[in-house]
Formats: sequence, structure tokens, C-alpha cells
Amino acid sequence: MSREFQDVDISPEQFELQVREWLLNAGGSMTGFSVTHLERLQGDSGEYEIDVVAEFTVFSQAIVKVLIECKKYKSPVKRGVIMVLESKIRDSDAHKGMVFSTSGFQSGAIEYAARRGIATIGVQHGHTNYFTRSISVQPASPPPWVQTPDYIGWFIRQTEPGVQNFTLVEKGRNESICEWLTENA
Repeated sequence: MSREFQDVDISPEQFELQVREWLLNAGGSMTGFSVTHLERLQGDSGEYEIDVVAEFTVFSQAIVKVLIECKKYKSPVKRGVIMVLESKIRDSDAHKGMVFSTSGFQSGAIEYAARRGIATIGVQHGHTNYFTRSISVQPASPPPWVQTPDYIGWFIRQTEPGVQNFTLVEKGRNESICEWLTENA
């Protein structure tokens, strides 16, 4: 299955802060959970500025660090972006990584991320999740009485080669992020 991503009108800072909010909501019940915006990390190869960093505690003492990059591109994220994040994870002694994108991901990026345990989440305007049954092929706009969030995310998981599964991420629906954060932690 493939999903088309439309251009999202959001500033880079709004984008990063939206991602931070989703993560804060997802990690609310975890021990020692914190999320920072624009953190500078020292790695063996130098200093990195990471868009969002999440940390939480497992087994009462072990701190898990997650590096999150927010990509607002005009075209889908390529595999090289995932490879760079993977390098930063190793270089800075972090444990996990996530990439949020307003333009979707190339299939090679999703496949590579799945093999490396890096999460991929596409970000869209909330109204794009509104669908109606109609013979029209034009996307429907929600009527004024339907409340939609400003932004939603699609957590993209590759279940087997060429097969992708999409799970909705929005305020109050962050289970997929929470599950991913704690798996293999």
C-alpha cells in the first residue's frame, strides 16, 4: 500500500514542537520520560543538533535515548537521510531513532529504516484523514461541525518486504509511538 503525502503548511519550529508534543503524550506513563527540542549532542565525530531528543528510564536505572529528526522536504525522504540518522545514533551512543516527514518516504528509506529499527512517521494536515463514501474521486473537505486536529501522523511500519502498515498518530492516539519506544528497550 502506498500513501500520497500532500504539502503541509507548517513552519520548521511548529513541526518540531508538534512532534515533541506527540512524544510527550506517548511517554506520559514512562519513568523519567523527558523530551527536549533542539538539543546539542556530542559524538565521536563532533557536535550534532538534533531536532527532538527523548529519554526514558528502563529497569529502574538504564536511560534510553531516542534521536528524532523532523524533515520538511518537497519530495519524499530518501534512504540517505535514514543512514545519516543511524550514524548519529551510533556516534552519540543513543539507542533509537525516529524520522518524521511532511513529504513521506521513498520505499527504500522505509525498508532500510525497518531493517535498522528506525521509526518512520509521515505528517499531514488533520483534515486529510476525513473521508466520505462517494462516487467522486475528489477529496472531500470536512463539514464545519467535524472537528479535526491541525496535524496528524501516519506511523509507517514495514511488516514484510513491500508491505506497509499505517497507524494514525494524533493527540490521544499515540499508542504506536509508545509501543515502538518500549519495544527492545
